[in-house]
This record gives sequence, C-alpha cells and structure tokens, in this order.
Amino acid sequence: MNFFLITPFLLQTALWPFMWVVLWVFGKITILGKENIRRHESGAIFAVNHSSQFDPILIPATLNPFSPLMPMFYLAREREFYEVSGLAKYIYGGIFFKIWGAYPVTVGTKGNYEYALRNHIEILERGQSVCIFPEGGKTPDGKIGDGKPGVAYLLWRTGRPVIPVAIHGHQKMGPREFFSREHSISVSYGKPITREELFGTKKNGVPPTHKQLKSATHTIMSRIREMYERI
Repeated sequence: MNFFLITPFLLQTALWPFMWVVLWVFGKITILGKENIRRHESGAIFAVNHSSQFDPILIPATLNPFSPLMPMFYLAREREFYEVSGLAKYIYGGIFFKIWGAYPVTVGTKGNYEYALRNHIEILERGQSVCIFPEGGKTPDGKIGDGKPGVAYLLWRTGRPVIPVAIHGHQKMGPREFFSREHSISVSYGKPITREELFGTKKNGVPPTHKQLKSATHTIMSRIREMYERI
C-alpha cells in the first residue's frame, strides 16, 4: 500500500486529542451542524471557505477521528506556489503536506479537470474524503469569494456529495492571535449537496460544460456564504 495513503490516518488520528484540546482552550471552538454528517458511510467532498493557515487542521480536528469520513485528503498547489522562506518552506508544499494528506493539483491544464484532479478523483473513488478550498487561496478581506469549478467537477465525476463548511471567527488569525485567545472559532457543517441536485439524474459520461460547472460552483459557494452569515 502507498505510504502516503496510510500516514494521513495515522497522523490525523494521533494528533486529534491534542488538536481538539488546543482548539477548545485557545480557539474557544464551537461546532455546528454535525447532524448533517453523521450518516455517511464513506468519503465526501468538504468545500470550505479559506481565511487562515489553520483551516487544514480545523476540519479533521472537529470530526470524529474514527468516522468513515476520515482521514482527510487535500488539494494543494505545487510547491513553487508557496512563496515562503525559512522553516516554512519545508512545510508548505513539502513532505509534511504529503504525509498530512495533501496532493497537488496540476496547473496549466486549460480546463482539463480530469487530468488536473486525477489524484483526488482516485482518492474519492476509494471511498475517502477530500477537503477543498474552492476560492483557491485565502480571502484578503474575510468575504467569501467565487469558487473555481474543480469542486463541481469532482462532484459530477465521482458522485460523492459535497459537504459545505463555513468557518467563522478566524480571519487573519496567526499563531500569536490564536494563543492569545483573541478569536472564537466556529465551524459549521451544512447539508450535503448531491450530484443529482446540481446536475440532474442522468449521467451519460459527457462532462458538463464550463458554464454548467460554474453554475454548480456558484450554488455551492452560495450555500457556504449563507451558512457563514448565519453564524
């Protein structure tokens, strides 16, 4: 078995008690909507707004580590995208990313989502979960922006439901602000969005058009935005 398929489960499970206690003490964490994810027997696509470097930790830390939805795998950019220096350059896009479960998206494919997302399609078809930040980067102003169509393509291609997730209260939160207990973080899990809901019941193997993918992505982002505004 691939080493990097085992390590996310081992690492995320082993660190879960520590992550949960730290989030409870310093992040004053609140979890909403867990009833929406209790009945899942296999993986899903977690579509999450992105405001902080803590986001990839918040999702596995607020789920049951022995849930069928775990471990969590991620979409990441190629290593060159992360323009950081010092110790961080060995974390962002490096070996730690991969053992945590992050696989890079192939860029420059001109809308060829099948190739760009091939690693994540394979993960979802194995019945495991993928976490995606559809905005493609951290929001600069706390507002939830438009999403990229890859999230809708994964939904159409694999049939795995999209679980919208809204994280609130951590805009521009760095380590100093976190450990100073300046933020109260809320993570809200929404009702799953199915392929049938966005693309209908027929799947004839013909990929949706770019316009259809954009429309489906708009629906997903609207759902996240509505949840965010209700927190």
